[in-house]
Amino acid sequence: MPPNSAPIPKNWPPTLPFLTAPSYSPTTTPFLLASLRSRPKDALSIPANAPKRPSLVKITPITTPSHPANGQHGLFASRDLKPGTFILQYLGEIHAAVVRRGEHGEEKDPHANSDYDLSLDREMGIGIDADRKGNEARFINDYRGIAEKPNAEFRELWDEKSGERGMGVWVLPEGRSGKGKGIRKGEEILVSYGRGFWGARSREEGGE
Repeated sequence: MPPNSAPIPKNWPPTLPFLTAPSYSPTTTPFLLASLRSRPKDALSIPANAPKRPSLVKITPITTPSHPANGQHGLFASRDLKPGTFILQYLGEIHAAVVRRGEHGEEKDPHANSDYDLSLDREMGIGIDADRKGNEARFINDYRGIAEKPNAEFRELWDEKSGERGMGVWVLPEGRSGKGKGIRKGEEILVSYGRGFWGARSREEGGE
């Protein structure tokens, strides 16, 4: 679905399309779409009382010199969030991991270097990339260098209305190594991007 006329959130990049529903790449074949419309056993449903537009968050410029994303933006809680609260869906372009030929004949994935690409189905090679279009969730930063631990997490979700799988952001639940303490109003929402993300970035910086 293309971007619509929904109100744009404050501090949203003016040149970036804002999404209120998933967008689909031409690489998302009918076969892949059919797999997205099969509900996994462990996928969490979007709560029925979840607001149509995220009202729990706000995009905020980062101005702290010691913050790894200083000069950029982060996503902050606009109210107190209890452990286990569904925050919002991660929206972007749903795509297949298609390999293309580079200038010198090498094979490359056009989404491989995106900092906003989440894996939705590794076996099927399906991802959600918010690099060129997305919603507020694209501004969620990794906790490293900011806090001792993340306070939120990405989890696969099931959208009952569309009958389709996706990715969502939840406040960490209680009882998980003491992490689930909720998020206070004004605190930054932080996740763990995972070791794979940082390993790939280290290889890029090293020229591998």
